[in-house]
Amino acid sequence: MDLDFGWQMFFWAFVPSMATKFIQKQYYAYRRPRRTATPSEASKHYKIIYVIVVLAYLLYTIVDVERSLPATHYDYLQVDRACDAKDLRSQARQMTLMFHPDKLMTLDESERQDAEIRYLHMRQAYDVLKDPFKRSIYDKYGDKMQDCQRCLTEKDYLLKALPTVAAFYLISGGILILLSVFGTLNFGRYWRFVGLLTMGCLEFRLLTAPLPTSSSTPQPLAATILHTLLPWRTTHEHIALLHQLFVVISIAVSQLGPILWPPTATTTADRAQMLTDLDALTNMQLKESAHNFRSVFAPFARDPAAVGELQKKMEKMAVDLQLLDGNADLTIAAGQAHMRIAKRK
Repeated sequence: MDLDFGWQMFFWAFVPSMATKFIQKQYYAYRRPRRTATPSEASKHYKIIYVIVVLAYLLYTIVDVERSLPATHYDYLQVDRACDAKDLRSQARQMTLMFHPDKLMTLDESERQDAEIRYLHMRQAYDVLKDPFKRSIYDKYGDKMQDCQRCLTEKDYLLKALPTVAAFYLISGGILILLSVFGTLNFGRYWRFVGLLTMGCLEFRLLTAPLPTSSSTPQPLAATILHTLLPWRTTHEHIALLHQLFVVISIAVSQLGPILWPPTATTTADRAQMLTDLDALTNMQLKESAHNFRSVFAPFARDPAAVGELQKKMEKMAVDLQLLDGNADLTIAAGQAHMRIAKRK
């Protein structure tokens, strides 16, 4: 979670409620017949409109997040993610003819600088995508692969990426804990932690999956599902999308939960009453136990000799119990001895 989380929190805190109030006001202004809504009707209408607004805003946010992902090497070359080597060479040749610095001399200074920067991005993209191994690494890790100049194997890239992945989930978990402590986004707190853990396992599975050396290489079920839903995105884009959608969906659930599944009005009162009854029963049991204890030892209260004899027997009993505890053979022998003594009597 980065600064986008703060902006998402800000917009989700104000946009749905403001839009709902505006739509509800317009609905009452244009509906037929015109009449003042009762408080129960107004509350029902507000909930219905609020759910529709949140779902619509959630759908818009999901589409906006998907469309706002950073440009990739495929975008610089304007090729499909599934293009083959032949299509890649052909498109790179056309882009080179179009954006080569020798072809840009007629442009003004700012346009020429932008075109030169794009040409450099294009060359860098082609250098990565033309190599099958580098292309597979790029599809999985994205621009992070450029941060590891000494990486030679897939394991090297994975070890380089793991600290960043771990930092994301540690920070995200810390934020969720803070939100729980301060009472923010109370609804669905348990499921948010479950969702974060599930997403972490999913990302780890995607990162540790073998590189697709061919179309027949088996891939994890999660990768197959994500590729089926978003075939125009690569693995690292799927992961970035999951990170952002987790924030969006968590906030949306916290907004819709109290509306769709409102807590009963008597829940808090019932819990308080149950705790009061339990405390009363506990105190009653303690008082009864103390009374029974005093009643049992009442005959010995005024007889010091009897108290001394009782004390000796209790000490002997405590020693016997300590000796017999955990010693099955000794327990059996003691039981047999007691039975013989009882028969003699």
